[in-house]
Amino acid sequence: MKKLWLPALLLLFVLAACGSEKAQDKEKETEQEATKNETETMKDSVQVASLVDPRLQEPKEDTVCEMCNMKVYMKDHEMGVFSAQAIKADGSIAFYDDIGCLLNAEVANEEKNEKFVRDFVTKNWAKVEDVTIVKTELKSPMNWGYIYFVDKAEADKYIQENSNAYVEDLQKITDDALERRKKMMQKKAEEENGESGSVHSNEMNHEQEGHSH
Repeated sequence: MKKLWLPALLLLFVLAACGSEKAQDKEKETEQEATKNETETMKDSVQVASLVDPRLQEPKEDTVCEMCNMKVYMKDHEMGVFSAQAIKADGSIAFYDDIGCLLNAEVANEEKNEKFVRDFVTKNWAKVEDVTIVKTELKSPMNWGYIYFVDKAEADKYIQENSNAYVEDLQKITDDALERRKKMMQKKAEEENGESGSVHSNEMNHEQEGHSH
């Protein structure tokens, strides 16, 4: 019996040792996989960080456009993809509800700022010079309808799927923004002159009525 029992016991020890080694190997594989995933995640973070300036901020619920005083939408809002911001020469941050306001603000304030918009896919900030700008029929806060893509392939895909969308040049948008501002200022001046003329006309009528008595 002892002769039969000893081999069985040895066999159990051998099996237990093998099982322990397999468990250790499995644990090592899990650790290696976790390290690999962590490395890839860090690499992705670095890639994202390369597109985002650490000085950038996020608008708050009560943030308004520096140019038009309308609401600047937050990242998770459907209109947030149109929001823009600028880093001024003094390091201060200015938010805008639409790209036209950002471009007009530079002219109105005689500034040259670092300009940022949101990538349409990730909603992360990116320099406006580093994106592909696509004109769409989407309704944006100031009805400009521009969206932005860090990855040009994503822009091409969007254009293929939306027949009325097309790539636009930043200079063209700047020119359009300035032209729109010029017309707005002319209209404002005409309205002010019209009100002034109306007041003057009323004063003349009152004077004529007084003389008739």
